[in-house]
Amino acid sequence: MSKTFEALKKAEAEKTTDWQSPARAAVIATEQGALDLPLEVEASALLGYQKIRTWLTNPASQGQGTIQTVMVVACHSGTGNTTTAALLASTLAQGKKSQSRVLIIDGNFRTPSLNFVFNVSNNGGFSETVSNGMLFDVNIQPTNRPNLFVLTSGQVSLVPAEVFEGESIDHLLAQLKQKFNFIIFDAAPALEFPDSYALAPKVDGIILVVESEKTLVVDAQRAKRDLERAGGRILGVVLNRHKDYTPVTLRKFFSSPY
Repeated sequence: MSKTFEALKKAEAEKTTDWQSPARAAVIATEQGALDLPLEVEASALLGYQKIRTWLTNPASQGQGTIQTVMVVACHSGTGNTTTAALLASTLAQGKKSQSRVLIIDGNFRTPSLNFVFNVSNNGGFSETVSNGMLFDVNIQPTNRPNLFVLTSGQVSLVPAEVFEGESIDHLLAQLKQKFNFIIFDAAPALEFPDSYALAPKVDGIILVVESEKTLVVDAQRAKRDLERAGGRILGVVLNRHKDYTPVTLRKFFSSPY
């Protein structure tokens, strides 16, 4: 696993120590330096993201219809939600069959971090674009990955959930869909804040992120139920940080075709 991937995971874990303070999260990321999107992950993880890309780009086979906007959300902070959203967006942009233009939006106003992940400024972003009716082209920034763009959180709203309510975001998403093949939201934890429930009915689908041996089943069930009650559609679940305790020799034995 690459050092940058480990750094990204470490930043997510440390970010949760003071999840109530966006300023503290910014200090942590600044002290560690800008984090580049990881170029390498474990083979099994990479395969998993490629499977999701195939699923999302061939929705007819799943009977889901067209999927263009996806919210990635966890039950609690520190589950690897930002990592999942960033790697999913990167994988979608790398499709060789058809180069897709992908936009990842930082919809987590509680602990925004995509500006640090992609080493871009956060002088203006999603909040200003929706609240002030600014042209989205002004705030969208290219990343160091081809076909991948980012819209940072912008100024943290006093009532973040309100950013996702009303007709302004509907108009914005309609315009963005004409410019990008996929739009990925990195959202605030569902069981800690109401923001994700306001966004849920606005997107085509939701990917729920859980952490192996940490996220409680009842919490995952509650998040799924509440997101669906809000009008969202759960597409699937990503299991992060799964550990295989099977000895390597046994794994090789059982994976052998003979």
